[in-house]
Amino acid sequence: MSYDYDAIIIGAGTSGMAAGAELQKAGKNYVILDKKSDIGLPVRSTGAVSLEWVNRIGMPTDKSIIASEIHAMSFRTDTGKSISMSFDKTVGLVYNFTDYERYLAEKFSGKLNIRMKTRVNSVKDDVVITDNEKLSAKFIIMAAGPQSNMGMILPRDKVLVAYEEIRKLPKRGDYEMILWFSDKAPGGYFWDFADGENRRKIGVCYYPYNGRAPKDVLAEFTTEFPELEGELLETMAHQIPLTEPVQKVIDGNTMYVGDMVNAVLNTTAGGLQGAFWSGRMAGIAAAANNPLLYQQKWDSDIRPWLMKHHLLHKKLHKNGVRSVGRYMSLAKIMPKSIKKKVFGGL
Repeated sequence: MSYDYDAIIIGAGTSGMAAGAELQKAGKNYVILDKKSDIGLPVRSTGAVSLEWVNRIGMPTDKSIIASEIHAMSFRTDTGKSISMSFDKTVGLVYNFTDYERYLAEKFSGKLNIRMKTRVNSVKDDVVITDNEKLSAKFIIMAAGPQSNMGMILPRDKVLVAYEEIRKLPKRGDYEMILWFSDKAPGGYFWDFADGENRRKIGVCYYPYNGRAPKDVLAEFTTEFPELEGELLETMAHQIPLTEPVQKVIDGNTMYVGDMVNAVLNTTAGGLQGAFWSGRMAGIAAAANNPLLYQQKWDSDIRPWLMKHHLLHKKLHKNGVRSVGRYMSLAKIMPKSIKKKVFGGL
């Protein structure tokens, strides 16, 4: 049978472009479709990833997309408990999402074949129907994200509300990353990330409660810390489904990647490396004409890693700040090498 493309990728986010990069390296005929007007929109939260994982799954490390390097981090509760760590070398990278995704589109594996402002209305077998045409492909890679109406397979019974403000503040002299666990943010946390020399990201994520708006929750928290008050530059907000990573990621010639199948982790940026990793593996499988390669990699490596962190943080947040406090008390007596291993997943 004759196809228009070897593969059609729906969604020009991290996972979709990671898949496209592999297909491009293999010399395959592919296209990435996305309804947005530009790469990197809407602006989203900065993502922190341990250097171990950056190297393991081959994420880009160009300086132009790195908001800051992590040499020291601190985990705290509003009951006064804390654990802080500093290292003599870089242990993690904080990515600027917009610059990161534009780098994937233009430079990571050369300029990718992306068609923006292209809305996909339906997918049936090997045919993709947009507003203007029908396209066919041997493989379909679904990378449309958790809030898309395309092939939605993650349940929405639980969501995490996230809100973040970029503020004009000098770079901290002690920690590039601080997480506060507080009863003001049940099941979640507040954060302070370095975002360059004179920008920091102050944010909150939590399970919705009492109908309180995220902006108000963050404002109440930051009033306790005058050092977090600075000129407001940008804001962003979104809701993320929280669930275990799915077991089946292929359906015939269709492969599901990124946040359509990943667990979104409460206290880590597992969504970022999970999205890149799953997209890359799906691209490799499509280039090899064998979707089962992706399912096998998902079963053997990707899903077990996601489940490990999902269950850890589910347990960690079960009893809110009290559980975190007990965990931090234990962490204080851990050897430094163990601390790095435990917290290095970011």
